[in-house]
Amino acid sequence: MSDSGNFSAMKKRHKMKPRRMLKKFFLMVFVLAIPTGVFADSNRWLLKISDAAANINFSGTFVYLHDGQADTMQVARRIDNGLSQTRLYSLSGQPREIITGMNKVWCYIPDQNVVVHDHRQSRISGFPRILPSDLDALKQNYEFTVQAVERIADREAQEIRVIPKDTFRYGYSLWADVDTGLLLRSDLIGENGEIVEQYLFVEVEIGGDIDDSALAPVSNIEELQLFGNSLPRATPAESSRWNVTKIPIGYTLNKHIKRMSPMDMQPVEHMIFTDGLSTVSVFIKQVKPSQSELTGLSKMGAVHAYRTTVDNHRITVIGEVPASTVEYLALGISL
Repeated sequence: MSDSGNFSAMKKRHKMKPRRMLKKFFLMVFVLAIPTGVFADSNRWLLKISDAAANINFSGTFVYLHDGQADTMQVARRIDNGLSQTRLYSLSGQPREIITGMNKVWCYIPDQNVVVHDHRQSRISGFPRILPSDLDALKQNYEFTVQAVERIADREAQEIRVIPKDTFRYGYSLWADVDTGLLLRSDLIGENGEIVEQYLFVEVEIGGDIDDSALAPVSNIEELQLFGNSLPRATPAESSRWNVTKIPIGYTLNKHIKRMSPMDMQPVEHMIFTDGLSTVSVFIKQVKPSQSELTGLSKMGAVHAYRTTVDNHRITVIGEVPASTVEYLALGISL
């Protein structure tokens, strides 16, 4: 081959090489950008949802689907000086009303002629408060992916999927209002991918003022039997005789308090374990030896409970978690 032919071939190869390099470069950037972008975007949405739960007023109607039935609920929520005030009222089935605010909870159950008043020390926001520093811990137990935008309650909603890395917690599909981050739909996903329960707004008003009348009970407290009105507030448990030796991976003790049961005025020790999204409560209460107590596993919707008795103390472990989680924790509690 002549020098001119060699030069032409070499020129052609060198001419093509930058194109191939450019193509590989863009492909590498594209591949690397996908997980990084999704990771950053899921962080942004989790923080936006958390911020909306802590700071935004809203009112509306949602459907709660569980155990093959649908309950329709009316809700109004107002943030006042950092505290959440909420009123939930059932529009289907037996009348039920729950009002929270100012570190108190009122549960109105007219068909049972009962109203229960209790104190609480943590504010209720509807979604765990997540800080940027919490995200790394959450990602040890869950994977987060950002999906498509859908229309819910006549608003644009971004779906975020929360996939657990083990069987000690449920998964979630969350739909957040694009403008504000308020959750418009939440699906709790079981171990087999089934929807265990679902909350879905059918109409919602976000922002603006919430009038006092929207947070006032419609039940007549004077006609109901009151429990718990004079109970003292819960106090931190400075010490305990009880040992919890089997804590599911990823969960840590978030709170340990002592309080009085509003229904029978008996002291109760209460421990709260959380992984940042899922929460499990342990209640320990003394009972008489003659009292017959149910033991074993029970279920209501997404909530599992495991009861056992140790040294004349009833131990109840309950949470919106899989059955294996409450059983594992309960069987590791001893004196």
